[in-house]
Order: sequence, then structure tokens, then C-alpha cells
Amino acid sequence: MPPADHAGQSGGPAEPLTAERARSRFEQRLTVATGYIATLLLAFTLLIGPANLLLRRRNPISSYLRRDAGMWTAGSSVVHVIVGLQVHSGGQLSGYLAYFFGRDGSLLLNSFGIANWIGLVATVIVVGLLTISSDLALRTLNAPRWKWLQRLNYALFALVVAHAIFYGALLRVNSPFTMLLVLGVTAVLAGQTLGIYLWRRRRVA
Repeated sequence: MPPADHAGQSGGPAEPLTAERARSRFEQRLTVATGYIATLLLAFTLLIGPANLLLRRRNPISSYLRRDAGMWTAGSSVVHVIVGLQVHSGGQLSGYLAYFFGRDGSLLLNSFGIANWIGLVATVIVVGLLTISSDLALRTLNAPRWKWLQRLNYALFALVVAHAIFYGALLRVNSPFTMLLVLGVTAVLAGQTLGIYLWRRRRVA
């Protein structure tokens, strides 16, 4: 089944707007919206540390601001996945499997399939991070191990960006969603570069 494009348009000839098509269009738009909300929230969590270093504030292992933003990221991501799986599946198991496997049972390795496999890995990571976003998990795992697991946020961000690219985000350079994606990636790269520089300078001093 051919995927609709990243902005929720199939690119084909106009069809009568039935109730079913209206629901599908709503699901597509909600999928895109929650996906980008989750991406921007994730980018925000990666900018908190550099911002603390820039403002010469204490940069704790865990902060409620970062944790809350992470929880909202996970919540938006889960909604994105749940709604996104309804767009083409029709609520059937075979429809869900078609996101990942071809009709002959082989792995789906076109851009649509790769995007979905990447999305699956990203979902596992974000749900895993959500499960350890508590004081109890911090005490149980101890600070160094907990912090190491939380650094999966960087891999998660890379996966999210790749997911968007394979869904064709860069094919619509004038789309506001693509502009938000580029802005988010630029901000994270700049922020992390600045953060590393400030951290090293502080260590030397």
C-alpha cells in the first residue's frame, strides 16, 4: 500500500470527501502534528543542559524541567504512533504488519518501511526512557548508570530525524513542518557544540 506523504496528502487526483476520508485526513494531520510536537519537545530537552552551562547555572544529573519535558515527549510520541498506525491499517492486524513487512513476509525496506522500522526502535527507546523517569528509578539504578541510559536521548533524536527524512520531510522544503525540523536540528547541533565547548572550558578552569 502506498504511503500518504508526510503532510497528509496522497498527491493523487481529488476524490469526494466522504466521512471515511475526512477521518483519515484528520488522522494524518494529527499524526504529523504529534510527531513534530514530540520532536520539538525532545530538542528542548537536549538544549536544557547547554543553556544551564551558558547561564552559569548548576547542571544537575536530573531536573524536573527536563524530566517533565521528556514525559511530554514520550506522551506525544505514543499518540503519534497509535494514531499513525490507524492511517493505513484499517484496524486490522494485517494492516499493522504492512507497515513493516511486504506481502510475501519479507522485511519492508523501501523508504516507507525503513521509516517505520526506525520509528519502532525510537518508540522502544522513548517508552524505556519514560519508565525510568522517576526518583525511584534514579535511586535504584544509581546516578551514573541512570545518566548513561538517559543519554539515549541523543540516539533517539537522531532516529527521529531519520524517521522524518525517510517519510519525505526534505522533499517539501517549503513546508512549515520541514522548516521546524531544520530549525530543531540546527538548534540542537549548535546547542550541543556550545555545551561541549563550555564544559571543556569549565573543566580546564
